[in-house]
Amino acid sequence: VHTGLGIFAVPHDAGGRLRGLARSLPAAAAAHAGRLRLGAVGVAGLTGATILSGAFVAGNDAGNAYNTFPKMADRWIPADDMVDPGLEPRWRNLFENTATVQWNHRVLGTSTAVSAVALAGLGLAHPAARGAVTPQARRGLQLLGAAAVGQMSLGVATLLNYVPLGLAAAHQLGSLVVFTGGVYVAHSLRYASPSLVRAAAAASGGRAAGAPAVAALGKGTRVAMMRRPGNL
Repeated sequence: VHTGLGIFAVPHDAGGRLRGLARSLPAAAAAHAGRLRLGAVGVAGLTGATILSGAFVAGNDAGNAYNTFPKMADRWIPADDMVDPGLEPRWRNLFENTATVQWNHRVLGTSTAVSAVALAGLGLAHPAARGAVTPQARRGLQLLGAAAVGQMSLGVATLLNYVPLGLAAAHQLGSLVVFTGGVYVAHSLRYASPSLVRAAAAASGGRAAGAPAVAALGKGTRVAMMRRPGNL
């Protein structure tokens, strides 16, 4: 049991290194990194909900109906088909109605893809990201954005081709890649967790988290420090 639980253990020196990195970040960079971390957690959660909704699509063979995109039978919301009067109680339509479960999966899948791409854009292109994102987190954001685009493309292709086995299997695998990407980004940005940021602020006597320290660092030292989380 002890050995099995060891996978959750943090290396002995990791906490100190993370606190050092948190102290080195200017307040604006720390805030941006914190928002990115929160967004990554949100994307991972949204991906989990989408995976769950996909199970209902598969269970109802809903992928063999409404095989058009983005509309469903020339309608954005097929309201007349989404409530079956023969299903009682009505909440069963959320899980057993073909139109409802497919519409839910479309909305969740599209929301997940848009959120993941937006997060990647904020982490890679936003001016504040230059001093807030480590190389490890940058790689994770690139993976997450690319995986989300690929996963949505697979989903649309699977629907339009009436769910061939190969595309369906690839689509299921892709959902795990997107979920893993979200978890990886959140893990890579753990130096921006609220507890570490508060500890860094307290250690600096209430000043902006390490802004003077970063300003005083040489270029080589700053790059080395930004690479630390990638080596954990």
